[in-house]
Amino acid sequence: MGKTLRDHLFDTIRELGKSGLKTFKDKLNNFQPKEGYNPIRWGELENADAVEITRLLVSYYKEDYAVEVAGKVLEDMDEKKLAHNLFQATGKATGGAQQTPAPTSSTRTRVTGIAAPMPREHRPDSSRAGDSSRVTRRPEEGRVTSLTTPPTTLDQSARVSPR
Repeated sequence: MGKTLRDHLFDTIRELGKSGLKTFKDKLNNFQPKEGYNPIRWGELENADAVEITRLLVSYYKEDYAVEVAGKVLEDMDEKKLAHNLFQATGKATGGAQQTPAPTSSTRTRVTGIAAPMPREHRPDSSRAGDSSRVTRRPEEGRVTSLTTPPTTLDQSARVSPR
């Protein structure tokens, strides 16, 4: 009986060794799968060995897409020969266009030790980020609170009536 896709996937992941496996898990954790698939959570990958990673890849992505994902991650690790061998052994086309893992706040923190600023499109209320003119009024307390200045008490003539 010939080897299955899962067998080839396992053999390839096992060839990475301890250091390569650690890098593979990190790259896989940050891999953005195509629509309809979820990324594998770090909690499941962190202590996983080659057998468990193979199981996770197949359970999250099914065999065909798991081979594609593993190949793309290997290419991203500059393990192009392993990726090529995996694609050749499974009869799958080469990965083609690389899909670079998207940076996440956890990646930025892990790599540098300092979290980089979150991209504007992912910030809550990004259209008002840094707008110091925004004021919150609390008429019942007679106070105006600004984002940049400490709260102050208004005199009675400037008090805003409740709506």
